[in-house]
Formats: sequence, C-alpha cells, structure tokens
Amino acid sequence: MKILYFDCFSGISGDMTLAALLDLGVGKEQLVNELKKIHLHGWEIELSETAKHGIGAKHVEVILEDEKHSHHGHHHHHEHTPDHGHHHHDGHEHHHHHHGEHGHVHRNMSDIARMIDDSGISEGAKDLAKRIFMRLAIAEAKVHGTTPDKVHFHEVGAVDSIIDIVGTAICIDILSPDQVYSSVLHDGYGFVNCQHGMIPVPVPAVTEVLANAGVSFKQLDIEGEMMTPTGAAIVTELAQRFGPMPEMKVVKTGYGAGKKDFPIPNILRVVMGEAVSSAGSDRVTVIETNIDDTTPEIMGYVMDKLLQAGARDVFFTPVYMKKGRPATMISIICDNSAVAVMEDILFRETSTIGVRKHEVARTCLPRKAVTIPTPYGEVKAKETHYKEVKRLTLEYDDACRLAKENGVSLKDIYGSL
Repeated sequence: MKILYFDCFSGISGDMTLAALLDLGVGKEQLVNELKKIHLHGWEIELSETAKHGIGAKHVEVILEDEKHSHHGHHHHHEHTPDHGHHHHDGHEHHHHHHGEHGHVHRNMSDIARMIDDSGISEGAKDLAKRIFMRLAIAEAKVHGTTPDKVHFHEVGAVDSIIDIVGTAICIDILSPDQVYSSVLHDGYGFVNCQHGMIPVPVPAVTEVLANAGVSFKQLDIEGEMMTPTGAAIVTELAQRFGPMPEMKVVKTGYGAGKKDFPIPNILRVVMGEAVSSAGSDRVTVIETNIDDTTPEIMGYVMDKLLQAGARDVFFTPVYMKKGRPATMISIICDNSAVAVMEDILFRETSTIGVRKHEVARTCLPRKAVTIPTPYGEVKAKETHYKEVKRLTLEYDDACRLAKENGVSLKDIYGSL
C-alpha cells in the first residue's frame, strides 16, 4: 500500500508541491505533455536544481511568454510570496501585462471547471483539480463576501496557479497513492502586500481554507508568508489526517523549494513509503458512554440506528456503576469523520449526558466478499488473507437463509464447507 506524507515544516505553496512531486519521480516531459491537454497557452515550466540550507531541492517556475522578453532571470513579482503573484484578490495584477488570449482574463469557478472538463487529462486528475479549486473558491467567496460561483480569482485565474493546481492533480494521479497524510501545517506571521495594501499573515484565504477543512495549524516565530491559499487547498484536499508520519518503509523523498529564504529551509518534503504490514493500518475513533436508565428496547433501537448511520461496529458491555448499579456501556467504533453523527444519535435517543472518545490505531487484514458452493446451495462468505494463510467466514444471515430453505440445522451449513 503506497503512502504519501506531506511534511510541511516550512508551509506549502502550489509551486513547492509541484516541485516536490517532480522530485519524487514524475517526469517533467510527462507532466508537460499532460498539461498541454488543457487549452491554455503562453506558458512554460522551468525546472531547476537549488539548495536551501544545504538541502538539495527542485524548484519550479512557471514562465509566461511576455516575461521571457522583459525580465527573464529576475521575476520581480515573486519577491513577496512563496507562491505566485500578489495575492488572489480582485483588482489588477499589475505584473501580468499579457497580450492576446490571456490579457486580463477574469476567470470564475465555472470557467475553470469547464476548462478542466474540456481538457484531455485523466478523469482522476480532472476530479481532483476541480475539488482543489472549489476549496479555494469557497474560501475566497467568504473573504470577499460573495458566493463561490461569482468569485473572480486572479490568483487562481492566473495561468501559473492553474498550472500549479492542475499539475499537482496530474502528478498525484500518476503516483496514485493509496493514502495521503500530512504533518501539522505551519505559517509565519507579519504582513504581505497585495493590491489592496498590507494584509496579515496567515492571509485570510488561508485561514478560511483551513477553517472549512477543520484542520489545525501552528504559527511559527518566523516573519513572512509560508502557506499560500493554493498550498492550503491542495494539502487539505489530499490529506486524510494531519499529524506525525505513520509507520512506513520510506521508498523515496521529494524536496520542493519555495522562492523565499527563511531562518529554516524553505522546502516542502514529500515522503513516499510502503505500509509496513500487509494488513491495512488505519485510525478510527472509539466512542463510549455508560447508561443505566434507558430501557432495553431503546438500547436495541439505538444500536441499529448507529450501525445504519455508518458505525463500523457497536457493542454493549455490562458494567457496574457507582453504588453497585448495573448498567450498560455502549461502545462505538467509527471513522473519525462520523463522530458528530454518532454523538447526535446518542444524545437524542438515550439518557446519556456525556460521552468519552479516543482515536485508536487498528490493523485489519485484507478481505473480500466471495460466494462459495455448498451441497445446500451457494452462500456468501468473507475471504481474508494473512501472509500465506487464507480463511473463509460464512455470512451469518446468508447461512441462516440456507439452513431454513433446506430444512437443516445451521451446524450442517457450517459443517458442509
């Protein structure tokens, strides 16, 4: 199982992400050939080797055709931000004096979605690119007091941002990781310049992207913008979890450099690895509550309701509470994303006034549903594998059905394998 871990110790931007993924082994030619399938002209990608504090990294620069003539070599408009342009806010991007097709283009979310849909890139890359853009659109709309479909992104409409986001989606589609995780996100402090004047770091669109994703982040004692809205949108869309690196065998590490220099290396590290065991490890939440004054009928109903709402498992344990009162502990195992739904059912349906919850790691064997023949007819079963051992477990409900249909005992069905 392939894992990608985004180590954002120095923040994240679109160009840092693209550079790190290229450094992980996506070919520049392959990326450029895919990007040419979007109907967007007048750009090229310059990939160079650089070093930050002695750590070698790739650096990606999106060069627009008129810049090559005017100031190739010192792109003055990259000084202020680690990503590109002067911040995703309306007003004119004074550094893009383009001619022809990309003169001041005002693109909104539907224009961008249409451009992605009409392109020849893979379905997976299209879908991912649109989801990343949508996170940006929602954040920008909140900052500017408008709706996502009406946002005119410049930052996002800018050619280099389209290249960064669609390019990242293409690279992820090529690498096709099974799981993506990220470290805790970091940003600096202070102010940066945009067309409207000075705005605070983290810039408003970044805090919105993170708020909408429910992701926590930390401000470092470093002056300057380390995380751009594009970078925040990419990592919140990709990562399933934010925290320490999961246990894995490291296969390869990619380093993508930002444009600025900070007291720490301005690099995004993306680690590619293999999960250690053939069994899949993931993290789930366990929710527990003790109940001593709810009728058994209601308890049975609550169990069914929790399972229908997506709990992985629900079980009851008899417990003794204070003063020797017999009671029942309800335990629920669910995905971290389902916690709010589970709590809602518990608080509505039972007498509980509080629940405990903790995140746990679990290891599951790979399993698949199969149908197997028996002398009494076909029966559904689960097949699990561990190393060279294969095990079959009959689906209980299906085994009961066969026993009834054939007028034999359930023991006979299980014994007939």
